[in-house]
Amino acid sequence: MPAKDKFQHLPLPFIAQGKPFIRGMGQPDPRTNENKENRSSHGAAIKRKASQISYFWKERQQERLEEELPEIRTGIPILLEIDPSQDIEFLKNLGFEVISELENGYVIVSNGDDEFAVLNKKVNDFINEVSKNCNTPARIYAFHEDKERFEKICGKRLLDSLDKILEEDICLYDVSISCSGNVFQLERAPQQLEGQTEKEYQESRIYKNWLKKYEAAYDEWDELIYTRQEDFMRFIDAYGGNLVDSFIEGIAGISAFPDSFSTRISINGKCLKDLLYNYSPIYEIELVGELDIVSNQGAPLPVNNDDIQIIPPDEDAPIVTVIDSGIQESHRYIEPAILAEDSLCFVAGTDSVADEVDNGGHGTRVAGAILYPVEIPKTGEYQLPCFIRNMRVLNEDNVHSFKTNIFPPLLIKKAVDKYYLEAKKKSKIFNHSIAEIGACEIKHMSPWASEIDMQSYENDILFIQAAGNIPHMNIRQFLDEGIEYPKYFFDDRSRIANPAQSLQALTVGAISLVSYEDEDQQSIANINEPSAFTRIGSGIWNSVKPDVVEWGGDWIKSKEGNRLSLVPEVCPELLRTSPEGPAYDRDTIGTSFSTPKVSFMAAEIQKLFPKSPALLYRALIAQSAELPISNGRKFGDVKDIVRLVGYGFPNLVKATRNDEYRVTLITEELFEIYEGQAHIFKVPIPKELAEIGDDYKIKLSVTLSYAAKPRNTRRTHSRYLSTWLDWRCSKKGEDSQAFSKRIFETDATVDDDGNFEWFIGERRDWGRAKDFTRSFNTLQKDWAIIRSNELTEAFCVAVRGRKGWDSNIPAKYVLVVTFEAIEEDIEIYEPIRNLIEIELQQIEEEIRLNN
Repeated sequence: MPAKDKFQHLPLPFIAQGKPFIRGMGQPDPRTNENKENRSSHGAAIKRKASQISYFWKERQQERLEEELPEIRTGIPILLEIDPSQDIEFLKNLGFEVISELENGYVIVSNGDDEFAVLNKKVNDFINEVSKNCNTPARIYAFHEDKERFEKICGKRLLDSLDKILEEDICLYDVSISCSGNVFQLERAPQQLEGQTEKEYQESRIYKNWLKKYEAAYDEWDELIYTRQEDFMRFIDAYGGNLVDSFIEGIAGISAFPDSFSTRISINGKCLKDLLYNYSPIYEIELVGELDIVSNQGAPLPVNNDDIQIIPPDEDAPIVTVIDSGIQESHRYIEPAILAEDSLCFVAGTDSVADEVDNGGHGTRVAGAILYPVEIPKTGEYQLPCFIRNMRVLNEDNVHSFKTNIFPPLLIKKAVDKYYLEAKKKSKIFNHSIAEIGACEIKHMSPWASEIDMQSYENDILFIQAAGNIPHMNIRQFLDEGIEYPKYFFDDRSRIANPAQSLQALTVGAISLVSYEDEDQQSIANINEPSAFTRIGSGIWNSVKPDVVEWGGDWIKSKEGNRLSLVPEVCPELLRTSPEGPAYDRDTIGTSFSTPKVSFMAAEIQKLFPKSPALLYRALIAQSAELPISNGRKFGDVKDIVRLVGYGFPNLVKATRNDEYRVTLITEELFEIYEGQAHIFKVPIPKELAEIGDDYKIKLSVTLSYAAKPRNTRRTHSRYLSTWLDWRCSKKGEDSQAFSKRIFETDATVDDDGNFEWFIGERRDWGRAKDFTRSFNTLQKDWAIIRSNELTEAFCVAVRGRKGWDSNIPAKYVLVVTFEAIEEDIEIYEPIRNLIEIELQQIEEEIRLNN
């Protein structure tokens, strides 16, 4: 625990673990049963379509041979429509390699046999009903055309430009290649027998047989990734194309995941068309987008002449890595915090780590917002809260610039390698105020976002990510079209920008500082409303994004017409590069500058819990957040509020301490959990709080923050993650024993979501924020207002491990529970603290007796 404090966070008692009872999932699609009832016609239709595809593919390959185009070694690309309720792995038994799972039962597959021998045999068995296990062809509904497949694998920018790209046009593309091969569902390791030692277990035949198959599956993936990389390079080389060199020592120009890899390529239009039509392992390709981090400038103020003494951070203060456009490291207000010996530059043609962006810089402002999150002090002494590491990746135009461009996932990997894995003093917090100019794709997790997710799982780190900005010209366009604030937020063009959809990053949007109006103009947003430029959610798989919001400023709009401008009153106070202007000013806005304010908060939490996982910092920030706006005519219903501001505006005081009327309980250390396991935690409730006659209003908040290993070729959160988690709580009037029995023996789900009116809820049709479910996030916060007499002797929470793509890879998590007497009419901290001490003593005694 941190140093003794009267109202420190309390430990959350872990009381039980076991196998949860979870009811079976959905029923098969009715079309599958219809196909079984019409075996002959359905089977004949499949064979007929396969024959047509075979004929056209052979014809196409003969034409390619005559044109001396590169040989295709990867099979026939096909878009299938299948039973959406079924596990897609059944397709491998029909001779297909699954390339990519899409929405609503669409699957991109490849078939290496242009005669479809395996499929035809299985269809014949289906037609003749040779056995009970011959019905898989009934799950195939349709074969779709190439054009429809293009629409599934091409990003929006590419789709919009596809007809305009000429054969000789050379462009940059981010491309993702599936390497799943014919590896079937990875089996769970056999259970260790009761009384069996670890050595006996690992030497048993059943374990060795399983391990051999498990390692063989990963070996097959590794070998196929290598083979596909070589084959892909051969293919684009034939057209004079190339991978964009990573230039990072020790890192190839490829971002690899368990069953796929992604890279950035430079190719001509002829190569592009050939890839789209014929190279079956591609599951995603997109034109490289521009970044949207150019500062919007107002008129600078006079040069500052403040009498301030700046004190360096404490020696053991946290270190925040700033991945940005460089920093003016000699800046008077920044220099004492800079670890200059660790600075790196990844910009073409220079080794300078300085911030060369015009009109005051960008990275300098970001670093300043971490060190001075509220305002710049003018007099007296000010101790800097943390150290800063400077990783310059953007040039003077605020873009990646090495050679032609750089593949952003490689910079993410390099940052973690350098400042976490290799560093003697590790950075656990990475500020990433960089995003693309347009809305993110939601077909698959992008390589950039996936790399953040992978690094966050494999290492104890937290990326604080900007949600991105709606360009001011786009806002003007919305207004000119008659789409007023805040309605234009709900246009798809306003969705969060890549890589803000990352499930593991803490994504930050922006709200306005003030309400402003004069004779000629006024701010678009009022105080604490979403900034006019901030991008909103939901994220991929309808996840809650942004996670939180902070002050980022706002645009001023003329009362006549739609002219946009800035005035100091609506801008956050930020440092600037000097001496060409003032050392600080109120002259720019953006989520770039709301994001570092949350990085500051994470650093303050790290001071209290330096040995705790970064997942706890994320959880406490979300747990402390409050919605800054309410539902109503202006901002719509509750689900719209969640899309706009996520969990809300975080509060540093609530994130780090309690008071007489508020108590937060945490798992200070990391827990690991596998699929098919459940952990139960207990908050003992004082009698004076749960008395039947009393009726205190209590705000109950629960936050689960977890990480799991990602893979990119599947399109649901449960198949993207190796193991996914959810949480369930005790019902009104349910004691800890009854709750444990329900979790382990009956079923964790109840029709009324635990009787409490949760804000988000377990299912899309529960809670107040309809269409959202907390289970689709790796940051699962929910809250409810309850009556104290609805509680029993304890409030319990179960964390459950659910089936992902590899049940042998655990998820890692922390859990936070908060009780708050919202009318401050009953003191709850001390009574709960006393019961926690008793509970922990009993748990320790039980452990001692069992050992």
